[in-house]
Amino acid sequence: MGKPWAMTRWLMLGALAWGVGGCGLPLPGLSTTPEAPVEETSQAVLSVQPSEAPAPQAAPAPQATQTDTFREAVNRATSAVAIGQSAQSTEDWQLAASRWQQAIALMEQVPNNNPRHGLAQTKAQEYKQNLAAAQRRVTEGIITAPAPAPVASTLPAGLAAQIPIQGRQGGTPVVTVTLKGASGAQSFMMLFDTGATGTLITPEMAQAVGVVVVGQTQARIADGSVVTLPIGYVDAVELGGLRREKVKVAIGGSYGLLGQDIYGEYGIAIGSHLINLHK
Repeated sequence: MGKPWAMTRWLMLGALAWGVGGCGLPLPGLSTTPEAPVEETSQAVLSVQPSEAPAPQAAPAPQATQTDTFREAVNRATSAVAIGQSAQSTEDWQLAASRWQQAIALMEQVPNNNPRHGLAQTKAQEYKQNLAAAQRRVTEGIITAPAPAPVASTLPAGLAAQIPIQGRQGGTPVVTVTLKGASGAQSFMMLFDTGATGTLITPEMAQAVGVVVVGQTQARIADGSVVTLPIGYVDAVELGGLRREKVKVAIGGSYGLLGQDIYGEYGIAIGSHLINLHK
């Protein structure tokens, strides 16, 4: 059966019951204070007493960089895609539409002298189409639908994926993952734990997407013991623009766990809101 998989974050197959939170980012703002005009005089020399000296003006507030504006727009679009993939209510689609609106506004703020201005304008138009689709879901009351176009093409050079963090459990990021099987595709919340060598899905996930059990494997859990689990294959695993096909998964526990078989070949940088996978 091979070397046991290490799955360190799920305890004794059923002890996990996590909660997932959300996150958002503020929009950048700019403010400038024009200096007062200086009036010249040729007839008299003006003197100012120390007590009458004008108060020094505050330094201008630092402005957000052009690159940050573009990146923030991409982050909002990535978040909108993730919300749309797992939308289960009209409120979810309203939130997705809000994120698309924010992404459009940020792209339109990229100035003409920015090398990415042309790309930003193109992306703004693409985002408007995705916004219209999300707004239709709100109006029509449709809960499930194909996800908006992925934003993988907008990833900065050198990145294989940008994965939005939906929450954390004990410090471990929780992310949205789409599984595709014989019964279709569905999105689930799963733990992104770099200590796991293999991917684990729950029996409910396996049943929902139609995973067929093909054998057994052994997994080592947190207390050091080794347990036997059924294994099967999912047709595809997708998250943050990354796609893996024909992925072998173990089935058990009460919460899904992504393993190094999905992302192990990439460099990983985990931030407060995003996980970046570097090529």
